[in-house]
Amino acid sequence: MKAVTLLLAAATFAVHAHHDEHESHGHGAHEHGHGHLNFVVDGDQLMIELQAPAADLVGFEHAARSDEEKAQYAKAVARLQQPDALFRLDPAAGCKLTHQELQAAKEDHDHEHDHDHDHDKAGADHDEHQHDESGHADFGAMYTYTCATPAKLTGLEASLFSVYPSLEKLSVQGILPAGQTAAELTPSANKLSW
Repeated sequence: MKAVTLLLAAATFAVHAHHDEHESHGHGAHEHGHGHLNFVVDGDQLMIELQAPAADLVGFEHAARSDEEKAQYAKAVARLQQPDALFRLDPAAGCKLTHQELQAAKEDHDHEHDHDHDHDKAGADHDEHQHDESGHADFGAMYTYTCATPAKLTGLEASLFSVYPSLEKLSVQGILPAGQTAAELTPSANKLSW
């Protein structure tokens, strides 16, 4: 039941964040340097969802083309698979990562799909497609933890700013047993307490 609650909360966050982005920036545009961090604490479980422009997490927003870009993309994926380098939780809470899921940029998938089926497409059209799609690519991950002593989980530190130097702020929304919280984290103010 707790997993269902966490998944529903995550879906709510994703829909809300997507709606807000459409309302404030118009038609899916996003702001480079600005990510979103959503979390839910439910019983002994903590779920964290991170979304940010691919330009900030990967270094570019188009599908990786060259060997160098493919290596850069693989490095970005490897970083996202190591949440201990991105977030710090109070060790006294005894939180252990139990599940993680990467969310690749939708436009990269669409581009790869189109690329696989449109081999005869002219180079100019291909580049124009990249330009139109790349401005809106997001990338992220979802992490689920089980905490041995959840009462000692009283905050988190976003250490990811040192991993992603172009990331300037995170808009944070959280659902806690005592209610909701919201904040903005930056490299100089990267701790959230509850």
